[in-house]
Order: sequence, then C-alpha cells, then structure tokens
Amino acid sequence: MSRGRSFIRKFLFILNIFAAAGLLLSYCAGFISPDRYWIFAFFGLSYLIFLFINILFVILWLLLWKKYIFLSILSILLGWNNLRSIYPFRIVDPKPTPGITMKIVSFNVHSLYGKQRKGSISETKSKVTDFLSAQNADIICIQEFYAIGEDYSKTLEKFTRSIELQYYYFKNYQDFLNKRKINAIATFSRYPIVNTGYFKLRDHSLYAIFSDIVVNRDTIRIYNLHLESIRFGDDDYSFYSHLTDPDKELTPIKEGSKRMLWKLRKAFILRSTEVNNLKRHVESCRYPVILAGDFNDTPASYSYRQLTNHLEDSFKKAGTGFVESTYSGKLPSFRIDFILYSDKFKALAYQKYDVELSDHFPVSSTLVFHP
Repeated sequence: MSRGRSFIRKFLFILNIFAAAGLLLSYCAGFISPDRYWIFAFFGLSYLIFLFINILFVILWLLLWKKYIFLSILSILLGWNNLRSIYPFRIVDPKPTPGITMKIVSFNVHSLYGKQRKGSISETKSKVTDFLSAQNADIICIQEFYAIGEDYSKTLEKFTRSIELQYYYFKNYQDFLNKRKINAIATFSRYPIVNTGYFKLRDHSLYAIFSDIVVNRDTIRIYNLHLESIRFGDDDYSFYSHLTDPDKELTPIKEGSKRMLWKLRKAFILRSTEVNNLKRHVESCRYPVILAGDFNDTPASYSYRQLTNHLEDSFKKAGTGFVESTYSGKLPSFRIDFILYSDKFKALAYQKYDVELSDHFPVSSTLVFHP
C-alpha cells in the first residue's frame, strides 16, 4: 500500500474514532444530570449528527477496508434505545386486547396563534378547536392554552362543549388577577376529575399539572407537561438564519454563539431540576400513569431518559415508520412531544399529525387500560 493511501486510511480512522467517541458521549446525556455536568447535554442534542457521521463511516469501510467497520457499528448498536426513538423496530405490531380503550392527544397550541398567521386569531382558534373536536379523544393535554377577552369560565365552557369533553383542569403559567385571561397548561377529560395538582419551581413559571380521573371505579393519574423552553428570541433566530444563509449579513459569530449556548445551558439545567421533581412524584404515585406533553427535549436527553425509566414511550411501542420533528419552528429539532404510560396500559396506535396550526405538531396515542 502506498504511503499516500496509508496516511488517508489512518487519518479517516482517527476521524472515525472521534465520531464514535462523540456518539458514545451523546448516550451519556441521558444518565448525567445537566445540573452536574451540562456539557453532556450538548452531545445529546447532537446525537443525530454523530449517528449520521458514523453511518457514513460504516458505508465507507464497507467499500474500502472492511476490518475497520466494527468501530462505528458497535458504537451505533450500543445506543439501541436511542435508535428505537427514531424508528420503532418491532417484530410484530400491537394487537387489540381486552380492556378499556382510550385515546390521548397532546398538543402545544402555541397560544392558539397559527404558524402561518395568514388568517385572524379567531380563525386559527376555530381551526384548532375543529381539529381537536374531530379526534374524538378521551383525554386532551394542551400546552400554551391562551384566551383573553371574556371570563375564563365562559371560554372553557365553550371549548369543552366544542371538543365534547366536559371535565377539565387548568393552571396558569403565572397567576393573573385578570379573570378574563388564560395562559395555561390544560387537561380535558371524558372522565370525572377527582383530584388535581401542579408543579412550579420558585421564581419560575408552572411546568406541569396532574389530574386524577376515574375510569370505571379505577383512578388514573394524567400528567401534562411543558418543560422549560430555551427561550430563544428574535435575535437568536436571526443569528441562526444568518449562519444557514451565507447571503445575509452575519452577526458576530462569537457573540451570537455565546448567547445561544448560554440559553441552552440554562434550559438544560432547569429542565433537569423539573424532571427530577416529576420523577420522584411519578415513582411515588399509587395509580397507573399517563404522562404527556412538550418536553422541549429530544429522546437522547436526560429529561426523556429519566422519565422513561419506569414509563413506556407510545411511539416506540405502537408507532410506524420514521416520525421526524414534532416541532415545526425555525430551528431543527427532533421528537420533543411525547405520550408515555405505565405498565397498566398497552399502546395500540400512535400518530403525529402534519397540520400547520402551531409551531408544534399534535400527537396522539390509543391505549388499552388493564385495571
């Protein structure tokens, strides 16, 4: 073998080692809390990038030097759980079983303002309501439920009548003296709600609520989540668009990158605290659990990993094909909206709806409850 080819092979193999190491570090993100070592959360956020690079190396070594192929293959397979969050590998599809069937929908409606903003606010609200009404769901978990202009009781009465779910619990992100304004996490149910509660960090907004519902004399707890957002502003989105569009005038890279990284770090740490609180609460719950909502985090994250330690992901159990991002905003992302459940349930179906009504896509799951 010539020196030139030998050097190229060694150089590519060194790059492969770095790519494999990056992939392995991305797996650590699910186990190491960002409030201890936040740097691993950034590797978790980059999981798909490292995965893609390692797949390219598998193809490269398959074509050139097959004996090096095992480094990336082994690195990829060590993240089997992460792989299944992209594509739900199953030998057989779930089949109906005896029990109580219920459909759950989770939707961050983005204050009920439309993504396109072509129509009026009222028109978009009507489209969201029409969509939810057409789902014939038993439980609907909504994040960023926003309404203003009339007493909240009238708003909720009209909304519950439209979606044909008479029971509800909502809690505003922040307390309002104005009774004509709602900005809340809200859960709507076909079944009676007998107990409620919420989660809030000191000096921060609400991030989750729970509702205990009674189904044929059995109690089920529904957690509705909206974990800490990154809170990117217009300047951050503008900086990102400059990076991806070379024809635009570029904001100083150091300044823009530092600002975005600081916001990401802050969000990672806050979410880890929220999730640790939720995890303890879920683990101490004596009822079967359904947990749904906007995690603002990917399946490679600490948030997802900790909450799925004792709960199943309905996409993994009943999804079909690749489900790409559930976020349709300006920044690329992955699945950040989830429906999880405890072992008293079995998932029969999962669906992501490609409707342009928010900066999130709604998701649903059909579950069978085995009392």
